[in-house]
Parts: sequence; structure tokens; C-alpha cells
Amino acid sequence: GGSRQGYSYLGRPWSAHGVASLDVQHVGSDAGLWRGNPFGMVGRLQAAAQETEALARTADLRFALDRMLSDDSGGLAAAVDRERLVAAGHSYGANTTLLSVGAQVERGGRAVDCLDARLRAAIVLSAPPFYGEADTAAVLRSSAVPTLHVTCTEDVIHIPGYHSGLQDRLDRRARLDPELD
Repeated sequence: GGSRQGYSYLGRPWSAHGVASLDVQHVGSDAGLWRGNPFGMVGRLQAAAQETEALARTADLRFALDRMLSDDSGGLAAAVDRERLVAAGHSYGANTTLLSVGAQVERGGRAVDCLDARLRAAIVLSAPPFYGEADTAAVLRSSAVPTLHVTCTEDVIHIPGYHSGLQDRLDRRARLDPELD
């Protein structure tokens, strides 16, 4: 339910210090979810939470990177160090980021692979449980890039039909590295 302006308060100072920042807005799971008939909100949220939307978001990121790095970018591509691309995302965007850096889920007996090998690291902010997967370590096992996971004690997702609190994040961390507890 966010927009490309949501983290612009970070992108502007990064850019001012020579770090390119590309903010992607995912039509279908963006701020448009909150507009329209309030009685249709639950349906809009459920549609946005579908796995097909999650996969479409990784395609959005790949497309945006392709455009930014293309010769059609008005010369901006030459200023970007292609060896130092980092993806970052918050909440649903955190899972988009994880899929884009190699996290895999198995569906229909095969791994769903959305890896964009151009990405060298990831920052995931408040990642919710991963699409109903119980074994987070198995999902993240195929991701080989340095990843910073950030969350806070008051980070609770509570929308109609879905609740995820801090304990979900702590449980995920414990499954990833039991020695942290």
C-alpha cells in the first residue's frame, strides 16, 4: 500500500551524496489500495497479497533496473556502478527484495526463481512471514548476498484479514540462526 514517494526522504540525501536511488511503485499493490469504495478494501488487499502479485513485483524491479541502466536513460546509466547495486524494501517490498536476491519458494514441485544477479546486497525492513512458508531458512538458503534485516518492537501489520506482529519476525530470525537466541 505504499508509493515511490514513501522512502524519498532517504533517496534524496543518498543522491545528494552520490548514491543513485531508484524508487519503484508497484501498480496493483501500491497506495491505490486505500482509495475507492471502503467496502471493497478487503478484496483489494487480498488481491494484492496473491503470489502472482508478489512475482509481478520482482518483474517490476527488474524492468526498472533495465530502464535505469539502459542507453535510453539519458546518460544516467553511465553514472551507476553496476557492481554495487543494492535492493531495499519495506514489508511487502522486503519480500520482493528477498525474492530478487535469490530467495526461493517451491510451487508445483519446482522452485520459483526471481533472482536478479545484478543485485549485490539487500536491506529488508520489517519483512512479514514469507508467503505462508513455515521453513524460512529453506526459502532464504539460495540467497547468497549480504543482507541486513531490520525491524522494531512496535512493527505490527494489522489490516483486515491479516495480522502479523513482532513475534513473527523473532520466530523468523530464530529459524534462520538459532544461535542468536
